Amino acid sequence: MRISPPPAPPVESPKTLSENIRHGAADYLKHIKLFSRNARLYLIGSFLMGVNFHVFQLLLNLYLRDLGFSEGQIGYVVSSRAAGMTLVAIPAALLLSRIKLKPVLLTACIMFGLFSYFITSYQTLSLLIGFSLLSGAAFTFYRVGAAPFYMRNSTPNERTHLFSFAFGMMLLAGMAGSIGSGRMVTLIGDMTGDIILGYQYTMYLGIAVALLALLPFGLIKSARPSRDENRIALTWGQLKRRGGFYLKIVTSNFLIGAGAGLTIPFLNLYFRDRFNLSPDTIGLYYFVVQFSMLVGTLSGPVLAKKFGLVRTVVITQIASMPFMLMLSYSFYLPLAFVAFVFRGGLMNLGAPIVTNFGMEISEKGEHGLVNALLMVSWTSSWMVSAAIGGSLIEKYGYTVTINTTIILYVIATTAFYGFFRKAERKSEEACGWIIARENLS
Repeated sequence: MRISPPPAPPVESPKTLSENIRHGAADYLKHIKLFSRNARLYLIGSFLMGVNFHVFQLLLNLYLRDLGFSEGQIGYVVSSRAAGMTLVAIPAALLLSRIKLKPVLLTACIMFGLFSYFITSYQTLSLLIGFSLLSGAAFTFYRVGAAPFYMRNSTPNERTHLFSFAFGMMLLAGMAGSIGSGRMVTLIGDMTGDIILGYQYTMYLGIAVALLALLPFGLIKSARPSRDENRIALTWGQLKRRGGFYLKIVTSNFLIGAGAGLTIPFLNLYFRDRFNLSPDTIGLYYFVVQFSMLVGTLSGPVLAKKFGLVRTVVITQIASMPFMLMLSYSFYLPLAFVAFVFRGGLMNLGAPIVTNFGMEISEKGEHGLVNALLMVSWTSSWMVSAAIGGSLIEKYGYTVTINTTIILYVIATTAFYGFFRKAERKSEEACGWIIARENLS
């Protein structure tokens, strides 16, 4: 008797773009629903603090320029905030590994608002540098506590989405701060006849929004860190056993921070100096670039699932380099604007992925330490390069400075891939990439 062959399995037709988008959105919503109450409260507080952070990021340099400060002096003010973050990061990680997060978080929020107020109210360079350093130190406790807090209050199922969403909340805050603050400066300046008052009142409003973060932070229910997490120590034995890993994880981050510090704090001045744009137009540009960064950040988990955490970071950072070159050499505003938007979206896509990757390949007891090391490596290099960047721009202009940033970015990306290309492997069982800690040595 002739046996007929089994029927061939049905061939799935390729999905359309709209179907892929709907599937991706549904997948995101599914993972967002898994976020814990504590994580949601921290995200809301992050948004409110982020509004103030981005209002100052957009306006402070322009404000100081209208007060008559040079690029070099502005660079010292910018770098002093990074200095405060650098000095406090490791002690903050050690402290937060031993006590409850909430009281420290509430105190840091109040201090950050207070020192931001002093920055806005005083116009002496030495005081601006001092208060900027103190505001950076206060902000550090919120930043250092974030990643270990998310690790404690999430599961592997939604963790990558949570880290990307947390970064996305800061970008949403940037959009909110950018779209309104530039226009508000112009309106208040026109009403009062004093552009300085326009800057000051707008930054005061940003501070008020940041202080609202006390409400969600106050509702967080945080326990004392567990015994496993209460093991952060910088002993010789710890460094001997894990020092190679620490060196690798901070090296590329240090180089990226060095490159970013030369250029990123001064991009608002770049558009003002090269194209003579007003604060409200620059604010609109920052709104658009924050939106592009948000889109890039939210697409991070999708790309990471396909390419892995390490390769996603490398691919997107390399893809941003041509746009950096366009930004460097272009004197045609539409081209510079396009480069600004795409550079921001691509280069920042990998930022939360690097943090997530650092947490995943760390031991549980060193999450706070590794997060602090990532932060210190970034802020310490930013601290130095921001001061240098202002002087470089003052002497040689933007092209030389941006090209130096590109070189540092290429070296950093190459080092990151060289260090960690074997730290992940593709798993058919897991339908994606998994961490291979045995390949880290």
